[in-house]
Amino acid sequence: MINANRMKHPLRWLPVAASGLCVAAPDLAARQQDIGDTWISHPEFEIGEGPTGTGPAAFGIINTVQLIGDSLLLVTEPLDFRVTIWTPGGRLVAQVGGPGEGPGEFSWTMSVGVHREEFYVIDAVRFTSFSHAGELLGTTPFPPPSLSFRGFGLSPEALLEDGSVLATPSIPPAALRGLEGDDPIEMAPVFRLAAEGGRWRMDTIAMRDIRNRNLSVMGIHGGQIYGDYDLTFFEPVLGTVVVLRRNLGGGLVELVEINADGDTVLQRRVATSPVTMEQDQLESFIDDLAQQYSKWVPPGSSPPYRALRAAIEEAVYIPNPLPGARMVRGTASGEIWFRAIKGVDSHGLWYAVSRDSTASWLRKVLLPPGFTLTDATETHVWGVRRDELGVQYVVGRRLVPLAAAKESPERR
Repeated sequence: MINANRMKHPLRWLPVAASGLCVAAPDLAARQQDIGDTWISHPEFEIGEGPTGTGPAAFGIINTVQLIGDSLLLVTEPLDFRVTIWTPGGRLVAQVGGPGEGPGEFSWTMSVGVHREEFYVIDAVRFTSFSHAGELLGTTPFPPPSLSFRGFGLSPEALLEDGSVLATPSIPPAALRGLEGDDPIEMAPVFRLAAEGGRWRMDTIAMRDIRNRNLSVMGIHGGQIYGDYDLTFFEPVLGTVVVLRRNLGGGLVELVEINADGDTVLQRRVATSPVTMEQDQLESFIDDLAQQYSKWVPPGSSPPYRALRAAIEEAVYIPNPLPGARMVRGTASGEIWFRAIKGVDSHGLWYAVSRDSTASWLRKVLLPPGFTLTDATETHVWGVRRDELGVQYVVGRRLVPLAAAKESPERR
């Protein structure tokens, strides 16, 4: 793994210990998935008014498009404090939200979660629940701030249908790096928080490897773009957390799904094609980082560019080969999708992993540039398209096997 001084010396390989992820079902085989057919997509649905639009489909910054109910689309725009519900054909069903602290208002739209009959919005202080038709159902306050991990506050991640909450600790970058006097924090828990008899119960259901996540240079904290720390997402309906382990080396990744009782319900390994960063790519990457960090240095304290670049070179972490995945998400299809670190030509490369214990294959999906996947069914991918002006559109694309598309080509 490439780390300090690798520009002057041969590549230094650093040992990576096992993540320590708790597996409560030791007899559950970590079976490796076989890669099946390659799929592409054709455009089919698009909602948006373009750069001159002023109506409800004049979208700002969209952070998610999710399917709810009977094929309705939930669109969240955090900077506009609003959530809209649409049919795939573009008919507005409902609009909820607005800035504020009153019923149905958001102090900050951070994320959404979908239940069988409702959805909720997480803002800065509470969960606000709505029916799939947009009717306000009520609010649920966050667990008390007295609950913490090593003195660090907890960030609610998901409201489960039984009223309990999945949460993770909010650890400042300096504490992660051990810059505040304590040892670096390498593992962080996922908690299930539940109110019982007027008291809160806090159970650890999973552990995440968070090493190699933070890049700290001259007091400026950022993320390790190629760090191999664990990725997670939360499934409110299933009451589970999925942990994607990326530190296994050689392009291998492992998906582990853990329920609210701490039991492992799924474990899959996928061998992606290993990707190695060449020396010229590495130098270009560090140059780009140095340019970015030079803009963030406080006025009057800017170090010489060479010193800043050398500090970045010393602090940056790049495993070799690179991690096998860069993001992971759950989908309406019931599959777990993760994006490979490198695409094919200009297309993004995704893997769709089945939760079916009898399935031994997974889909390999190529998605076009400018399209960001946020949800998928067995037949479509849904997400956001950004045009050359940066305007965003809600988009649905039909999935087609690549072999069939070659036999009957269409506009992609």
